[in-house]
Amino acid sequence: MKIAIDCRMYNSSGIGTYLQGILPHLLNEQKNNYLLLGDVNILSKYKASNVEIQGVNIPIFSIKELFCFPCSKINSCDVFLTPNFNIPMGIKIPIYAFIHDVVFLDIKELTSKVGYYIRRYYLKRAVNIAEKIFTVSKFSKERIAFHFKKAKNIIIAPCAIKNKLINYSPQKVSILKEFIIFVGNIKPHKGLDTLVKGWKYAREKGFDKQLIIVGEKEGFKTKLYNEDFLKDKDIIFTSRISDEQLYDYISNAAILVQPSIYEGFGLPPLEALYLGTTCLLSDIDVFKELYSDFQNCYSFKKENIKDLGEKLLSISPKKVDQKESIINHFDFKRTSQIILENIV
Repeated sequence: MKIAIDCRMYNSSGIGTYLQGILPHLLNEQKNNYLLLGDVNILSKYKASNVEIQGVNIPIFSIKELFCFPCSKINSCDVFLTPNFNIPMGIKIPIYAFIHDVVFLDIKELTSKVGYYIRRYYLKRAVNIAEKIFTVSKFSKERIAFHFKKAKNIIIAPCAIKNKLINYSPQKVSILKEFIIFVGNIKPHKGLDTLVKGWKYAREKGFDKQLIIVGEKEGFKTKLYNEDFLKDKDIIFTSRISDEQLYDYISNAAILVQPSIYEGFGLPPLEALYLGTTCLLSDIDVFKELYSDFQNCYSFKKENIKDLGEKLLSISPKKVDQKESIINHFDFKRTSQIILENIV
């Protein structure tokens, strides 16, 4: 069988991380051949006797993507696998698509009315034309089924720990004080505002740990320019960092706090627990599903500033080695096997 895979999002966060996790395991399956579509310079490391690389730099969710994709090349393959729900026109072979979450349908305030209907169109189209839909959690599967009654074949193929993290060796970071860390972005459903206010609540009661925010300070000014926390000397922005630097920060943190209002999966807690770092997570359904069985993981009431602050004050951070247990639950090799079993 020859499998075409859209790899244009290889270096993006979230979906890119997933692609980086599954590709090595998929390509090691020597009985299949692969056509990888994306940036040739990025994908060249996967060149092998069973791998062909096609350069494609067409932007995702664009008019050009819909009508100018190299579909004749794809249609010479047996199946088309896309890591997202943007599917070009003209593909005649069986399609297998990913829907990682439906956050824009569940929280309509995140986008404009036009943005909502565009996303719903793409999602509905993917559900209608794909042979099967892959997603990353039971929670996401239930939400997809809620919005799209015709979505019958929804397969859970969870996110997991990348080889880069498995092979990582912890390094110290040059932060003088103990710190807690936030890994996410400025989008409202990530809950950063709740975290900052909860951290300040705890600080007023004697909590003496800095807050590290992964990202560039300028990026946060776009929405939070008037927030005084941007000037707080105990809030440090890392600027843009590599995966290895991110792991350094997470490994050295006292606590990783993930205050999300909504996630389809939520990878930073998994990486933190793998590195032995204490986690404090909002009590949303997907975090309960994924992380409730692990040690060193605590929860607070979603969007509750006081409860977050009180938990920061009460938790005694410690390092817990549970790598084996995590790999037993979340392994990209197993995830890749799930995918292959459902498309071959």
